[in-house]
Amino acid sequence: MIDSSVKKIAQYFLYLGTTGFGGPIALIQQMRTDLAENPENRMITEQEFDQAFTMIKAMPGPVAFQMAVYIGVKQKKFWGGFFAGLGIIFPAFVMMVVLAVFYDSIIQNQTLSRAVQGAQYAVASVIIMGLYKLSKMYHAQISFWVFTVFAAVSFYFKFIPETFLIIGTGVLFVLSSLIPLKNKLMNLGFFVISAFDKDRLIPIFKDSFQTGALVFGTGLAAFPFLQTAFVDQRGWLDLQTFNDAISFGQMTPGPVTIATTFMGYKMAHFPGALAATIGLFLPAFIHMTTWFPKALDWLSRQSWVTHFIAGSTAAVVGCVFVTVVNMNQNEFSQSSFWFIAIFSLILQLKLIPRIKNISIIQVIGLGALINVIIYYGV
Repeated sequence: MIDSSVKKIAQYFLYLGTTGFGGPIALIQQMRTDLAENPENRMITEQEFDQAFTMIKAMPGPVAFQMAVYIGVKQKKFWGGFFAGLGIIFPAFVMMVVLAVFYDSIIQNQTLSRAVQGAQYAVASVIIMGLYKLSKMYHAQISFWVFTVFAAVSFYFKFIPETFLIIGTGVLFVLSSLIPLKNKLMNLGFFVISAFDKDRLIPIFKDSFQTGALVFGTGLAAFPFLQTAFVDQRGWLDLQTFNDAISFGQMTPGPVTIATTFMGYKMAHFPGALAATIGLFLPAFIHMTTWFPKALDWLSRQSWVTHFIAGSTAAVVGCVFVTVVNMNQNEFSQSSFWFIAIFSLILQLKLIPRIKNISIIQVIGLGALINVIIYYGV
């Protein structure tokens, strides 16, 4: 029988997974407000929260999901982490499956198709804004932008595989900081999980698992890997469907990487959705429920960690920017794309005096509405 503390954890994260629009940073901030700052519902101290978040940013995998699992583990060990992780992704998983089921009907309807297209245009600006926030603390560092440009060019021309690019850039940034590396690096184990040997399930699980295990940064950083695997290499998704999956991921609550659920369904129906979702989130769950809590104190004392985060973040920014360009390269000739993308960016930057508080879901909704209006010539 599940005790009351585990039920409380499950209820909170299920609520957050249902109502938490705005992407990983918004989810993290909501957790901090509810579970660290609020004395009535406190599950973790503010100092512990900030320390864990700093270290999790240096980890591969979805940031908000890992933070939820870590808090659950701190409270009630394995089952606390299990229900925290399940709660934050389950509502969006259900929404993604429903959207995937009705996707063909949506794109065949001109009005809905234009609305999804407009949402996609707005999502481009949302992702760019996410990169701006991700790199905000490094804006004054010239070396950060040098590494960002290097990563973007390398990723665009595929000089270096994405995994080596992100990890390698982090290592290079550490070396460039000229801080002696006196501490031994931790040996991280990689887990090999077998899926059912049926058609596409093993490749879907494998590609999703590798993405979850090796991609550093926020959920946005997963998309370049997924595009390379599912669109460019395997050809199981066309670019339009991939873009729509990301748009739906931005529109639904919870982690944006829940877009993999939609992708998995379109490639292999419901078993594919499960394989993609479990594959992407499983590595993070393993990290948070095994070695990470014990290693957090050790990591927080290492001088090289902050430099590694800066370097890997530069690579993430460069790679994701190129992915946004690749995603929308067929739309650059459309004036509606530039109008909606720029207008959405202006809204997020709060440059319109009378519009200061606007959510991401509202920005995306406006993008969809504007594109429908443009299409019908109203």
